[in-house]
Amino acid sequence: MVWRRDRYWDPFDIMREIQEEIDAIFRDFMRGPRLWSYREPGERFEVSETWREPFADIFDRGDRFVITVELPGVRKEDIKLRVTEDTVYIEAQMRREKELEREGAIRIERYYSGYRRVIRLPEEVIPEKAKARYNNGVLEIEIPKKNPIKPEKEGFEVKIE
Repeated sequence: MVWRRDRYWDPFDIMREIQEEIDAIFRDFMRGPRLWSYREPGERFEVSETWREPFADIFDRGDRFVITVELPGVRKEDIKLRVTEDTVYIEAQMRREKELEREGAIRIERYYSGYRRVIRLPEEVIPEKAKARYNNGVLEIEIPKKNPIKPEKEGFEVKIE
């Protein structure tokens, strides 16, 4: 008698299927968005849209929070910033267009990308007094606290001889 694998249940089949699904997820993730991929004239037109979470640093300056967010490649006009009593919402969109001519055919490719970030603040702030500056791809936001907590001094500093 010839033993055929497809006739019997194999507990490792489920594990193989899960592994294949995980591999497919990482393959798609690692491929990432293509800025200017090459396509032959006449190929299907695609619009790609990808959102990323930008890097942010949050500093507590006693009476206010200072937040710096990296938004490389974004114009100041394309940044949307909203502040509530305990949350900061940041959205920035990038648009790129490229036009190529080859053998009489014109190809236009578009790429839409951007950054989105929601930052919860540990204390209530005064949103209407928030200020923001954007310079060289870095957004700096200053937001005064509603009820700043004064740090208590812990002991007395002693110089070591």
